[in-house]
Amino acid sequence: MITTAKYSCRCMAQALTHYGVRRAVLSPGSRNAPLAVAFARNPELECKVVIDERSAAFVALGMAIESGEMVAMACTSGSAALNYAPALAEAYYRHIPLIAITADRPEEWIDQDDSQTIRQSGSLAAVVKGSFDIPVCRGNDEGLQRLCRRRIADAMMLATSAPRGPVHINIQVDEPIDAMADISERMVFPELTATDTQIPEAALKRLAEEINAARKVLVVAGFMPPSAKLVSCLSELPENIAILCEAQSNLPCDRFADNIDASLSVMNEQEKADMLSPDIVITIGGALLSRMLKEVMRKQDIRHWSIGHSDHCIDPLLHLEKRIDCSAEVFFGNISKFLTKHDDSDSYKSRWLNVSDRARKRSFAFLANAEWSDYKAMGLLLNAIPKGTGLHLSNGTTVRYAQLFGCAAASRVECNRGVSGIDGCTSTAIGATFATERPILLISGDMSAQYDMGAFGITEIPGHFRMAVLNNGGGGIFRFIKSTRTLPEMEHYLASDVHLPLRQIAEGFGFDYYEADNADKLSQVIPSFFAASERPAILNIITPPQTSAQTILNYFNPKS
Repeated sequence: MITTAKYSCRCMAQALTHYGVRRAVLSPGSRNAPLAVAFARNPELECKVVIDERSAAFVALGMAIESGEMVAMACTSGSAALNYAPALAEAYYRHIPLIAITADRPEEWIDQDDSQTIRQSGSLAAVVKGSFDIPVCRGNDEGLQRLCRRRIADAMMLATSAPRGPVHINIQVDEPIDAMADISERMVFPELTATDTQIPEAALKRLAEEINAARKVLVVAGFMPPSAKLVSCLSELPENIAILCEAQSNLPCDRFADNIDASLSVMNEQEKADMLSPDIVITIGGALLSRMLKEVMRKQDIRHWSIGHSDHCIDPLLHLEKRIDCSAEVFFGNISKFLTKHDDSDSYKSRWLNVSDRARKRSFAFLANAEWSDYKAMGLLLNAIPKGTGLHLSNGTTVRYAQLFGCAAASRVECNRGVSGIDGCTSTAIGATFATERPILLISGDMSAQYDMGAFGITEIPGHFRMAVLNNGGGGIFRFIKSTRTLPEMEHYLASDVHLPLRQIAEGFGFDYYEADNADKLSQVIPSFFAASERPAILNIITPPQTSAQTILNYFNPKS
């Protein structure tokens, strides 16, 4: 087969498919041309071209989140590699295995004023699990070839070992870049076998005794991928254990309280004293969105157990007692047989479910009487999502509104909460559409949408992508959070007065376009917006900034 003559690039392409990588995102460049050739001519690798490296990395992130598989991305040398950093940071804190491959100049040309050259080795070290340099493999140097294979295999093993995460492989490519050869060799790589940590039975029994002795155990779930096994395990827990989950926890079950902030807002003082002082708090999944819950828990005298794979100590509640290094599925699946059933009609679990139900009813009662605002629009939109839709939320206001209403119809809920940036939400959601045929809906703020404008230029965005934008003048969150809403500089320097021309964007990039500036219009266009189409669609939801801010303030404080 005619392919690139660069051994390291051929090795990289073969290693990817050997270790189960099926998708790669390529960004055009000259130094990475041998990588593009090796990838494109590998029939087992599906390649997507995205010009903007920052957007490309988030597209790869979306693919990896949706598929649950490793995804590779490759770019040229210089500043291109640095554009990977935001998505890699998100992947690192969400334990997503991205393989970031950057082409580089040979070492002798670094710091020699050669074009498109930076100190690329280790440049992404702060946001990856490991960095691996692949030197130039000239001629048939078997020692360098073995080193190349070993370092690539090391990188793949590190990416898939618990906790999973991104790695950076920096490949030096020498001239001539366009050298080709007729090569058909198959390289040999070691096999990977992934296992989850098991807890010894004696340790399980000791942990179970502590849970059995507790009257109130609160399990709090942050972001994580859907898991039917975990839902089943949590559903069978005794009545002294309550499950409190955020929208991105993907735990859709009527036995769980899934509206944390809304629930906290309807509690009276007696309920708060009782229900927010558990004997044990067990956290699972990733970082918690609810600042309200974290602030309360940090002030309580609680015992905190953290369950999940991690390579460092994580203590967000400031009361960490136990770090249990295994998946939540393994922990609850194994400990359940040692837990004692609690027959209590007024159990801790039932009290949380009652509060959650009360909060949900209040949210929709408030919605019925609310003025046209972000709150009104989000409530109507979330309530109309077709069952089975994959929901992506941008950071800022949209993810917080979702916490109030729940997302029961969505097949899964995602948000870039690893580092909570707004920079790649659109690209991430589009990436998800490349890995699934089910509808993907992104609900974004206008500032987040503007920040990721490069995503609209991605070629061949599937028709099952839908994007709804809360067009409220930018930075809506700054108008209602306590730390910024009263600052005289808020409107100009924080909210930024965004004017996003969504109609022109839709027309320019071939999207269907819908618009609503009141509740009646939104209700009218929603069916058409969600209807199947060969083209992606944008829904421009125009809301009044000040009214939107005051509405959410009134929700949490009716006297405000």
